[in-house]
Amino acid sequence: MALLTWKSWNIVLLISMVTANATIGNKVTYNELIDKTMTIVRSCTMFHADDALLLAGEYHEFFQRSLLNDLPVALISESKSTAFEMFTLGKYSYTIYTQFSVIYLLWKLNQFIVVASSQPMLQLLLQRTKDSGWSNFQGFHILIDRKTEQRGCVNAYNFLWTAWEYDRLSTIFLCIDPIEGIVLYTFNPYSSIAPEVWRNVGHFHGRGEHPWILLKKKYNDWRTCEDLMFDKTKDLTGYEVRTNAISFEPHLQIDPTKRGLEQFSGDNSEILKIVFKKLNASLRVRVYTGSPYSLGGIGSHGTMVGMMADLATGEVDIGMNARSLYNTWKVEHTYPHGDDGLCVFTQRAGEISEFTKIMSFLSPVIHAVNAVVFVIALLVLTKYQGFVNASMNIIRLMTFGAVHRLPGTNSTRIFFSSTFILYLIVNALHQSHWASFLTIPVSLPNIRTSEDLKKSGCQIYGSMFHGQELQDPELQSRFHKDTYYACKEHVLRSRCAACLGDCLHHYMRIRNEMRLYRSRKIQQNSLVFKTREDWPLLASVTQMIRRTVEGGIIEKWKKESTRKTRWAWKKRQLDKNKSFKTLKMRHVLFSFYILAGGYVLGIVAFLVEIFMGRQRIDKSSRNRKH
Repeated sequence: MALLTWKSWNIVLLISMVTANATIGNKVTYNELIDKTMTIVRSCTMFHADDALLLAGEYHEFFQRSLLNDLPVALISESKSTAFEMFTLGKYSYTIYTQFSVIYLLWKLNQFIVVASSQPMLQLLLQRTKDSGWSNFQGFHILIDRKTEQRGCVNAYNFLWTAWEYDRLSTIFLCIDPIEGIVLYTFNPYSSIAPEVWRNVGHFHGRGEHPWILLKKKYNDWRTCEDLMFDKTKDLTGYEVRTNAISFEPHLQIDPTKRGLEQFSGDNSEILKIVFKKLNASLRVRVYTGSPYSLGGIGSHGTMVGMMADLATGEVDIGMNARSLYNTWKVEHTYPHGDDGLCVFTQRAGEISEFTKIMSFLSPVIHAVNAVVFVIALLVLTKYQGFVNASMNIIRLMTFGAVHRLPGTNSTRIFFSSTFILYLIVNALHQSHWASFLTIPVSLPNIRTSEDLKKSGCQIYGSMFHGQELQDPELQSRFHKDTYYACKEHVLRSRCAACLGDCLHHYMRIRNEMRLYRSRKIQQNSLVFKTREDWPLLASVTQMIRRTVEGGIIEKWKKESTRKTRWAWKKRQLDKNKSFKTLKMRHVLFSFYILAGGYVLGIVAFLVEIFMGRQRIDKSSRNRKH
């Protein structure tokens, strides 16, 4: 069938209606149409205990005929209502969305009847329905032209096209055909595939010149529910799905030297490629350049920015880059297909100092015992020899020199012999550790967990969108938004700075930076694909992703995309374990400090010995003179 425009379609319907009116006097009335509408609602749909029927527009005849006595009903009229004012404002203002809780107004219904006398009025009613808490784009919608008795089915295309503009895929249009009586129209924007009860009555141009098919069937009391709501998304016949992408290793890599979808690799792109291949759809990708922070989110002024703005405005159907699952304004998401998390990278904490190593050889108790023993020895010698001579003897004892004129009693000699042996043993223990332990670099503990990050007191930098994902209040209080590259510069300049981001991407980013260290996950997140609001393909894509997850294919792609990274990491670890540990000058520098300290102590002792020797000589000379 040749493609029709909506004008030619209206002309055909008007001519057929005029011809039928001239030959047939027995017409179906509008009241009968209402009765059949309620028959469809009651027979072909299922009401749950918490469900209701929404009536919008010119619905007065439904109440006049007492057709709704046993059904809970929600109403939306042509006149302005303030019932959902805050809910509606929250859909368009992020400030109000965050200030007021509107979750109690959210009650998605499943059956909708919209009665309008013109296309502009239908647009108004659909917009008000969308802005209410009852809206459900996946619900079953029945559209009725209030003046169908006079117009027939001339508005079938116009009304259904309007429903498609509002993403209402499960929609039928009921009207009174002058020849056939009550008929039902629906549409398929993806393909001409439809059950046999539906006749193809018009081909139109949809988005991107894709065929938009108008379908029709006659009302039959016994077969009305047969294939009334069929799956229109199981075969998209090349329908173009709009997406955007940015390079985000290792999840998504873009090779500009290749053509088409071959330029995209990584688990994120592979998931969507197989999903839309299964649905027989094509992908049109809007490629972004720049840093991963271009993934976007809610900006500082309460508006969507970056690549998320494409989803919020409806310019893109689904983002190719997977994102963390959390409640986001103005966008929806698919079934979680994996898990990842947030990590930080910081400067490595460095190595333990040699002095700390020396002090750690023996426990503080042993050091205290040694100090007490030498103090006692000093006091004992001071009693017999005076403080200066006693100090000199203690120095001689520590440097293994000859002790000058020890006390003559056996008990005192035994005490000092024991002190000398104790010091000899302690000194031997120290020397035995120096060669084997002091020359091996020992790293200080790095920031590995969220608790380490809290205790460190470090300031956290990163994308403001990652900051919005943080759930820990203490970490949020220390977060500062910054650019992708400035975040790393903060870490390179300061030991007490941390850069927040995706764990695997952080590893790829700093894998060649020996100064930097990536933590473990400080927060676990699930991964989803973000989509635009009311996307008709959301249910089909979500179902396909869930099947892919259950089949283990996604886990296989994730391992495949990180395989080279894992191999490179294992090779570095293997090379590190096989290589000889290099002894650097800074590792043995402490021994020269000890040697210098010994020389200084020896010189001081030598000078004191000379000074004391001269004093003894002078004292002896004076005694002889007297």
